[in-house]
Amino acid sequence: MTPNVLWIQSDEHRPDSLGCYGSAWAKTPNLDALAERGTLFMNALCQSPVCVPSRASQLAGRYPQELNTLFNDVCEEAMVMEGHVDPDILPQETVMFPEWLASAGGFQTVTLGKSHIPPRRPWQSEHLVVNDERYSGYYTLNESFNEDDFHVVKRPGGAPIIIAGTYPGRMDNPSRAITDEAISWMTHARDRNRRFLLRVSHNWPHTPVLAPPPFDAIYDPEEIPVRFYDDEAYLTRSDWDRFMADSHRMWELDERLMRQQWKDYMGLCAYVDFEVGRLLRALDDLGLMSDTVVVFSSDHGKALGEWGAGEKGFFDSEVWRVPFIWSWPGRIPEGEVRLEPCELIDTARTLSGLLGMESPSVWRGRDLFSGSNEAGEAFGQIGWPEAKVPMVHAKREPHWDCMRVAIRTARYRLDETWMAGGRRVPAEEADGNLFDLQNDPLERHNLWRTPAYATDVVSLRARIESWWNSLERPARTFGTPK
Repeated sequence: MTPNVLWIQSDEHRPDSLGCYGSAWAKTPNLDALAERGTLFMNALCQSPVCVPSRASQLAGRYPQELNTLFNDVCEEAMVMEGHVDPDILPQETVMFPEWLASAGGFQTVTLGKSHIPPRRPWQSEHLVVNDERYSGYYTLNESFNEDDFHVVKRPGGAPIIIAGTYPGRMDNPSRAITDEAISWMTHARDRNRRFLLRVSHNWPHTPVLAPPPFDAIYDPEEIPVRFYDDEAYLTRSDWDRFMADSHRMWELDERLMRQQWKDYMGLCAYVDFEVGRLLRALDDLGLMSDTVVVFSSDHGKALGEWGAGEKGFFDSEVWRVPFIWSWPGRIPEGEVRLEPCELIDTARTLSGLLGMESPSVWRGRDLFSGSNEAGEAFGQIGWPEAKVPMVHAKREPHWDCMRVAIRTARYRLDETWMAGGRRVPAEEADGNLFDLQNDPLERHNLWRTPAYATDVVSLRARIESWWNSLERPARTFGTPK
């Protein structure tokens, strides 16, 4: 029997906001119940801790550089604003799994909510919704509302994005709207003679972090184990990380504002959980639960000022690691927690395996429910190898003019500057982080230059080298700039 697929996606969603990921204080009953009915991947990593490359990589089953997609400046919205659209960003051989399910499997494919990928339309039907400007943008509330009345807090450094506050529209919000639309589509609009792939893609808990009532008050600020700014952790970080922290300056938030930021972010995660619950109840009421693979994932996580940085763009576990839950009653193991590192790039092959379809040869990753569960490794990358690459014509901010890469194993996380100025950075010049997750799960002590770990650094760098050598290097990203 070929099942339907319901893919629920969120944005900037930290695993520690969920009870099923070990946070006993978290109020996320619906995702916790989904995990009990399925398999939870405790150490799932995205391919890039930034929206566009992460989303493109998961859809296309390839690593970011192979898609000419290493930062957000190649999304269609950004390119339109900069006065140019390049429809050929993605290599010709790219196959996104919604396209494959439609062409090879006859699926109806629909996406609702946030897209944020390079210029491409891989879905048969889409309704793109992100923010409701009647109430708020990323940086300000609509001028109809006084921000003090809604307790708005903005990031101290960098772009003044909204990192805490109460949503003026209450339940009149995009997450509510796309859930309603998804329920209506499943109830009235779908072709009952065909299987479907339906993605419901929330912008939240991404900024603007504005929890709608009553979820703005679902947590007492004192009940959340806030990780306040840690100067010792800041000082041990790589130069790159400290640069990010110096840009965001999260240490300028006093204890009250830091607690509010955590409370409102976690409240918004609880609200996303509420909307997930509404959607899953509708799936069950329609008699579709037993015939549907449900996947929940986020494109990346979010830092909340633990060592001075906020948001994303680096490889901390809170940012690089993502929730990843799979359920299909009777077919996917129930109540199982898998500990080995895995990657969002595994999504395409895993779906193909569950659907009994042969995967396109260009897809990377593995089928998570076929073969060994042995501890693996995951890789990530972000940023351009050159200050100006052939395919990107707009000038970017200088701090993205290098490429960072990372590896995560069962025990270690290592990340470093891999390319800068179009050349590989020699080992003796590399700026990196190494964390022993077995002894330092909160990643407070960088061991990059610690003699006792020198052989581990060499070994992990060699594994990155092997992975790197296996990747395609498209000329549009790695060619000589004109």
